[in-house]
Amino acid sequence: MQQFFALVLLVALSLIGLTGCGNKGPLYLPPEPVEEIPAEVETPTDTEPS
Repeated sequence: MQQFFALVLLVALSLIGLTGCGNKGPLYLPPEPVEEIPAEVETPTDTEPS
């Protein structure tokens, strides 16, 4: 009976360990974020002070 629980535990741990292998293919770094420069917004200039 003790061997049965050891076998079940071994199989369960093996299955849990295999779930970490879900991502197939080579590892890669994400691309660097591109810095977005906001467009120049022209602000109206007052010629007369308020």
